[in-house]
Amino acid sequence: MSSPVVFLRHVLSVVGSRRVIGTLGILYLTLAVGRALAEFAQGVPPVSIAIIGLLIATPGALLLYGAHWISQADIDPEFYPDIAGWCLAGLGALAGVLLLYHIQPGESVARPLSSLQILTALSSVGGLTVGIYDALEKTRTRQLEQRTEELEEVQRALEATVAESKNANDRLEHYKTYTGDMLDAIDDILYVLARDGTVKRWNTSLCEVTGYAKTEISSMSIGTLFDSADQESIAEAVDVGFETGSTQVEAKLRTKDGERIPYEFVASTLETPEDTTVLAGIGRDISENTAHEQELKQRARQQEAISDLGQLALNTDDLEELMYEATRRVADIMENEYCKVLALDDEGEELLLKHGVGWKEGSVGTVTVSAVETDSQAAYTLENDHPIVVQDLTTETRFHGPELLTSHGVKSGISTIIGSFDEPWGILSTHDTQPRTFTEADVNFVQSVANILAEAIERDRYHRDLERSIAELEESNERLEQFAYAASHDLQEPLRMVSSYLQLIEQRYADDLDEEGLEFLEFAVDGADRMRSMIGGLLDYSRVETKGNPFEQVDLTAVFEEVYADLQLTIEASDATITTEQLPTVRGDPDQLRQVFQNILENAINYSGAEPPNIQISTRRRGDTWIVSVHDEGIGIAPENQDRIFEVFQRAADSSSSSGTGVGLALCKRIIERHEGEIYIESVPGEGTTVSVTLSAADDDGK
Repeated sequence: MSSPVVFLRHVLSVVGSRRVIGTLGILYLTLAVGRALAEFAQGVPPVSIAIIGLLIATPGALLLYGAHWISQADIDPEFYPDIAGWCLAGLGALAGVLLLYHIQPGESVARPLSSLQILTALSSVGGLTVGIYDALEKTRTRQLEQRTEELEEVQRALEATVAESKNANDRLEHYKTYTGDMLDAIDDILYVLARDGTVKRWNTSLCEVTGYAKTEISSMSIGTLFDSADQESIAEAVDVGFETGSTQVEAKLRTKDGERIPYEFVASTLETPEDTTVLAGIGRDISENTAHEQELKQRARQQEAISDLGQLALNTDDLEELMYEATRRVADIMENEYCKVLALDDEGEELLLKHGVGWKEGSVGTVTVSAVETDSQAAYTLENDHPIVVQDLTTETRFHGPELLTSHGVKSGISTIIGSFDEPWGILSTHDTQPRTFTEADVNFVQSVANILAEAIERDRYHRDLERSIAELEESNERLEQFAYAASHDLQEPLRMVSSYLQLIEQRYADDLDEEGLEFLEFAVDGADRMRSMIGGLLDYSRVETKGNPFEQVDLTAVFEEVYADLQLTIEASDATITTEQLPTVRGDPDQLRQVFQNILENAINYSGAEPPNIQISTRRRGDTWIVSVHDEGIGIAPENQDRIFEVFQRAADSSSSSGTGVGLALCKRIIERHEGEIYIESVPGEGTTVSVTLSAADDDGK
């Protein structure tokens, strides 16, 4: 190896090969982002920016991922500098080519900076790929060499033994025994194959693993030790070994009793003393690696199920569907035959099989389990704040299985509380008919599903309580409305009597009363009139929901024209000026909306102060809503009064300044609430008031 290469490997080893590759990845990602921002500022088309950015960023991301991946791959760390060297070589080689091409007379690369970044990024990824392949091959070669060296050492020992034993058969037998013992002492399977696949030599590990005797193996070909599904790949691996000198394959070795054990086989060719080529190799048990992969897949399935069930719990109000789906998914993922949800009764004495899969027909919804028996598994589960794991029910000493489990041949399982330990709702459990050892991930999975069910049950309970409260509140409001209507209606008759007698007194005895008496009589008549107005307003307030018309498309221009007509005398008497923008079409009750805007305009006129009223009506669109605002330049409303003027019998100003009933704005608020809108006030004392209402736009309103 040349000195520059040795020096480069040394530098990369010191600096850190993965760090160099990762730094290149980060560099290209940074270049891609920086370039995109710069070109975007220069007005370059986004498509061009995206294409160039992806051509630079994608190799950067691959380099960054490759720096992480090689640490997880089966690559000897000694070869990491080779990978980094290939990566830098790819970058440098293409950069040099581009530079030479660019400096030739009359030759130039279009957009050299972009081309340099893109091509060097791609060449770096190409170098990374070549480096990884090279490192993998070197790693495999080293492993093979090591194993070959072991075999060669064995072969050398054997040859030495044979050479030393030419003159003494006893010494030959001794060394043969010694060599055999050395081979047999190796835990891995050692084997020698003829070209036709016949097993010519093996150590005792092959017998111990497969269960076959030496005499049985001597008559076998290598393919008979595997299932038919793997025999083709084994035969192909043997052919490759004899053709190329080495081979490698993974397959499940089949034992005599039918067990399948995953193995990795590596072999290389050797020449026997008889000048015959054989394939000698080692087989290594990779069950632990395979089991780890299966465990990761199982955890992924469990996490996916938890996510799906959590989403279903949020999207559905059907607890029965959620519980069924939960039991189905748990049984499927755990590969158990049974899963169930037990619901605890109100007395806490029995658990009903509410949902489940695998149970005998008719069991779900009818079978119960005791929750109080001291030696019951269900009672034991309810007494513990953690999941209960059973590996073999037949040898369990903490409790016994109820008839529901024993009648179904249950042997193992996991059970846990649904809900809190202090107030359990029930139990979630899953069972199998074979003794099993469950992992911590399995236990956590079942607990997570139980937590999802508990949250859904609590949410359902809250919704039902809320609906019950709303129904009770609506019923209470309805009774109050009926009372208000009845009270207001019944007050009309005595009030009419008072008004009638006051009018009779005024007609018959006006001449007999002095000035003070006439003033008292005027106060009484005015009070009766105001009382009549208040009762009328209260009646209107109580009948907003019950007497309202169905919603329809309402042209607010027509509504305001009616309001102007109703207030014509008031407008003329106050010399009011009212300006209106073009008004939209909304959805609502036309009669109630006329009441709203008539009350608002009356207030704007009444509270105008000493100057003639100047009122502006404006509108603006906000999504599917229109905001209609009525602004006056009157006396305004003090801040401390702005929050209470929408309450019944609360007035926008002191009673000394107006004769209002205090029901108008409260009525407006209730009508607007029926229209699912809002009404609010913005006011500055002495400068004016703006009353705004929000209403839903009509479907065909194009404004």
